[in-house]
Order: sequence, then structure tokens, then C-alpha cells
Amino acid sequence: LSGGGATSGARVAAKAGITQARGACTPQDKLSFLRQLQVQGHTVAMVGDGLNDGPVLAGANASFAFGQAAPLAQSKADFVILGGQLEAVVQTLQLAQRTVSVVRQNLWWALLYNAVCVPLAVGGLLPAWLAGLGMAASSLIVVLNALRLAPRLALIAPTTRKAV
Repeated sequence: LSGGGATSGARVAAKAGITQARGACTPQDKLSFLRQLQVQGHTVAMVGDGLNDGPVLAGANASFAFGQAAPLAQSKADFVILGGQLEAVVQTLQLAQRTVSVVRQNLWWALLYNAVCVPLAVGGLLPAWLAGLGMAASSLIVVLNALRLAPRLALIAPTTRKAV
């Protein structure tokens, strides 16, 4: 969905691998299309950089603006992409999936440790000092596992958008 002409919108869509594109859309056209998709049960992510993108960025399930975008677009977006590469949006979505995976790994690790070691400590089969040392080691493992995501986090800067 582009506020620009149909040909420029189609050109950008083709470069991004998007098969359906609409040009000359008003902010209301974009918002109507977004709401139609959401009513159909779709989760919608939007990318915008202009003043006319504010309403659709605020209404999307997830929204992205670029660092050089209009301040209004940046304030309505969930994420501000540093730089101007559209590929960063894809990388951000991949990072989100990776983050969910790491969170699940950490939860399983903590659950496993607590399911095994806590009953042993309570039953007196594991000394308290060893259980405490194990808990500290478990916390360290969880933190180190989460830190694997840190180098990738420099791609995005979350905004402090309030719910609309």
C-alpha cells in the first residue's frame, strides 16, 4: 500500500518480493485495508515513513518506521529501523522468532532444573549449598543463553508508543 503512484509502488513491491501492490492510497484507504485484513484474522505488520502512514502504523499489529522517516511515522511505529534498508524489517522479524525460541529454551531449562533439584533438596538428598550453587549456575546458563541474541539487537530501536 503506497501513497505514491501505482508504478513506483509496484517497483518497490517487486524489489521486496511482494506480489500484490496498490498505489495512490490515501491514509484512510490504507487503514481500511488493514482493518479488513485484521477482521479476517490476519496479523498485520506495516512499514511506513511518511506523515500519511501514521494512522496505519498505529493500527497495525506490528509496525516499523525508518530512522529518516517523518517524526510522526516514527512516533506511531512500534520499531524504528536504524538505516534505510527494507531488509532490516525481515531481519527484525527473524530476530523476534529467534528470541521466542531462546525464551522457550530458558523456560524449559529452568523448569527441568527446578523439577529435579528442588525436590532432591527438599528431600534432603541434595545438600542446600549444592542446590544453591546449582540455582546460581542455572541462572548463569539462562543469562548466557539470552546473551546470544545481543549482537543482533543493534538492528532495531523499540519506540515507546502508547496504545491507540
